[in-house]
Amino acid sequence: AKCLHSVGFRARGESMVGIEFFSWDFDYKDAVFRAEVFLDKAGVQTWTFKPGLHHVAVKVVDNGGLESIEVLTLTVNGKVDVQP
Repeated sequence: AKCLHSVGFRARGESMVGIEFFSWDFDYKDAVFRAEVFLDKAGVQTWTFKPGLHHVAVKVVDNGGLESIEVLTLTVNGKVDVQP
């Protein structure tokens, strides 16, 4: 088995002019944002990861064009054997 794990994310942003959209980079590295998901109006995503260390970045853009990026570090464990 590949031991893939689905993880849910919920982003939130605040702006006096309102939030336009969110974008997501589920393999963020080298401080370069490369979105896999564009124009997410709700800020809710589910992504599947292999075991290991992952850096996830979400960018929020408001109706005035201002943007901000938040980066999360996620550790996904491998298969867990349950002993009887």
